Amino acid sequence: EKATPGGLAGYDLMLLRLTNTTNGIPSADKPRLWVMGSIHAREYVTAETVTRFAEHLLANYGIDPDVTWLLDYHEIHLLLVTNPDGRKHAETGVLWRKNTNENYCSPTSSDRGADLNRNCDFEWEPYGTPCGETYAGPYAASEPETQAWQDWVMNNFPDWRPDDLVTPAPDNATGIFIDVHSYQETVLGAFVWRAPPFPNDVQSHRLGRKLTYFTSYYAYPGGGYGGTYKSTTKDFGYGRLGMPAFTFELGTTFFQSCSTFEQTIYPDNLQALLYAARAVRAPYTQSSGPEVGSPVALPSTPNPGETVTVNAVVDDTRFGPGESSPPISTEVI
Repeated sequence: EKATPGGLAGYDLMLLRLTNTTNGIPSADKPRLWVMGSIHAREYVTAETVTRFAEHLLANYGIDPDVTWLLDYHEIHLLLVTNPDGRKHAETGVLWRKNTNENYCSPTSSDRGADLNRNCDFEWEPYGTPCGETYAGPYAASEPETQAWQDWVMNNFPDWRPDDLVTPAPDNATGIFIDVHSYQETVLGAFVWRAPPFPNDVQSHRLGRKLTYFTSYYAYPGGGYGGTYKSTTKDFGYGRLGMPAFTFELGTTFFQSCSTFEQTIYPDNLQALLYAARAVRAPYTQSSGPEVGSPVALPSTPNPGETVTVNAVVDDTRFGPGESSPPISTEVI
């Protein structure tokens, strides 16, 4: 059980690990997707999007061949609400961002707490003031929420690179790290505080452009967003473990209307998350090739022993908007 320092016992962090554990495939052989939501309490659509993603996977297992394959041969790790104590306050209608740690600012202040997206244990540095929205806490991973999810990721995802700023992850690295936020209609890469080039920046940005194909959000490479803040979740995901790591900024406001969420935000981002789940086996190389879609088998109901011809569309133009246009691949598949 999580306890909030200086306060009462906090709400537990609840995590879903979705996979088929009965088909004999060792867990160690399954590439993994990490998706976390609601690290900033007032960003309502994030927890709902991650929860709906889980519901989609479970409801379509054994029905949709793509979803069935994903859960048979992969693991999907979903942290639905990263900041449950802050979320409880936000649900009263206040624009609460941080956790509720009473040691910062004052025990009863509506400005108390630490910004959990500045508190991670990679390139941490003092940032903000205790009563400010972006206070990074007194030291790296000072908050129990940060400690809990970081421990889970470190214990359940492979480590592909040293914890420096120059060594790239290898092409055979697996896994993708996504932190879902709102709002801004963007996808941000890791290391926004550092000017490129830096390790894996081109590969990561190509993948980001693939993800924004479904949403038409603007994909920014690391260093391309003009930010100065460090020690974010995506910095930890890439910096510590070498996974391509992104922040999804959904929608146009903190308290988004239900109609906008149902009609646009959720269906578009569901497709982006499904693409990420498919890409975790080879995230740094898969984005360099074309997409194969619209397969049609002829005949559609063959007789035993009959030859089947499969026609499909091979498309190398499925990129969302971004700062550069990736070169067209010449790979033949």
